[in-house]
Amino acid sequence: MPQPSPFDPGGFFEFDLAGGEVRARSGNRVLVLSDTVVAPLVSAAVQNGDLTAVRRLGRHMGEEVARALEGEAREAPPELVLGHAATIVSLFGWGRLRLERWGDALCARLDQLPQLDADHLAIAALLGGLFSALARHEVACVPVSSDGRFLLVDPQIAELVWNWSRAGDDVPAIVGRLAVGADAEAAG
Repeated sequence: MPQPSPFDPGGFFEFDLAGGEVRARSGNRVLVLSDTVVAPLVSAAVQNGDLTAVRRLGRHMGEEVARALEGEAREAPPELVLGHAATIVSLFGWGRLRLERWGDALCARLDQLPQLDADHLAIAALLGGLFSALARHEVACVPVSSDGRFLLVDPQIAELVWNWSRAGDDVPAIVGRLAVGADAEAAG
């Protein structure tokens, strides 16, 4: 199988200053906004409990990754997919994306993430949409630390993980609780 070429961010955005438009390589119109403009909108969405639009943006970003890999994201090495995803996340100004492995658990980490809401729920929704598009399976990303860590979990247990995090459990404690639960389920 031929390897997809590395992602080239050059030329990703096309600026038509005379026409007043910015377009992504895919042809979709892009709006360039500062985080100080976006933050109140996201904060209102968090307060209303509806982050559907932010999750949809994450899905769009995941689809951009798949397009960059010429639709072969499922066959590409995970490092290549993550590299493309990190590039897209950075291009859209959401921070520097990395994945960490904690036992059997995956934790997304964003450095330099924008401060849109105190609990990072908007970033969680964005990452959930991104990883759901890449995995072609629904994924929830739960904020589990103040330093930009988000645990990738099944949406059915997202609230439980969120409650543990809010109660003060750190990433190792949460992963340990999940492993004990999985072990008990396998034994039962």
